Amino acid sequence: MPNSISEWFGHRVFPTVTKAAAAIEDQREQRCPFLSEALHGQRKCIKSDNSKGVCTVSSEADGHQMDWVVCPYRTLTSPILSDTARRLFQIAADSDFLLVPAPTLAENSTQARIRAALAGRKRVLVYFMDKLGGEIDIPGSRKSPKFKLDTTLVEILNSRGQLNLGRHGILEVQTMDFHGSYRAATECMTNALKLHPKEFPRQLEQNPNWASEAIQSPNIANVFKRTIYQILFKFQLGNHEDCAGCILALQDSVWLSWEPHLGGPELVEAADGTYRLADAKATHRTGRQKSWILVFAVEAASRKTPNPIQVIKVIEADSEALAELAFRKAPMESMNFLSSSDSLRTILRRRIREFWPSFLEP
Repeated sequence: MPNSISEWFGHRVFPTVTKAAAAIEDQREQRCPFLSEALHGQRKCIKSDNSKGVCTVSSEADGHQMDWVVCPYRTLTSPILSDTARRLFQIAADSDFLLVPAPTLAENSTQARIRAALAGRKRVLVYFMDKLGGEIDIPGSRKSPKFKLDTTLVEILNSRGQLNLGRHGILEVQTMDFHGSYRAATECMTNALKLHPKEFPRQLEQNPNWASEAIQSPNIANVFKRTIYQILFKFQLGNHEDCAGCILALQDSVWLSWEPHLGGPELVEAADGTYRLADAKATHRTGRQKSWILVFAVEAASRKTPNPIQVIKVIEADSEALAELAFRKAPMESMNFLSSSDSLRTILRRRIREFWPSFLEP
């Protein structure tokens, strides 16, 4: 199966093509429907020309064609933010609350909504992320590294008529990197949309190669190596008394690609429907669980556009458990495999014979 852009400016272009008028309008105007909804106004895609409009890319994973989210704004209007808010700040499922992006705080209407919500004893949370108030920088020192928090939620409190800050929470949405560039495919589709403004979906159905032009495979190992240290660090930050906790959100395809790096972890379902990592050593923990992995999926078969996102699994995790899996269990599994099959020595023998065909070990 090909590697292909699967959602462009928020709407599906592979393996099916959305024909809705709203989809074509977003694509023609190069509009991001997710930023537009979050900010209650029309917002164009803010990505560079190389990746303009690319939300998800389709590629094979474990023998199946799957979507891989490549833009964090794709999840902006999904349940991920609200689920994170409820879980970290312990907001009951039947309780209403207000969650607003930081830039809207400059609007009188948002300020009025916040005051009204607090007066009605509703919980109020504000979130910051890149292009929506900016990432939160954690300054470094001689003994600690600098970090950016991708998405930070903070509670607004009303203390005797005075607005104040409550606890904060950390959300990391891990997207996937792909080898190469999307430029050739985005140029093909942009040109096709200009040439066929009224028949673009039908033309794209007949020419699916436009969306797959020069699209390469996901850079799985690099994303895991880049992410694992950060999430171990941020899960620890989530344990601070001022922090409500930390959540890592991974798409189902990304979680699947991570499993070998974690030694093929076994999940055990708890009574509340969440899961825990059975393979990791139990760690002594006081108080409530403050760090989690949310696994989500894009409902590619949905007729609704943009396709909805659904949280499909919630996994209890912490720094100790993930470090145990990544740095002890996975290497042990690798050594067991190599020892049982002699595969490493077989590979080395074959590689030497590429240069010295007559080479034989005594």
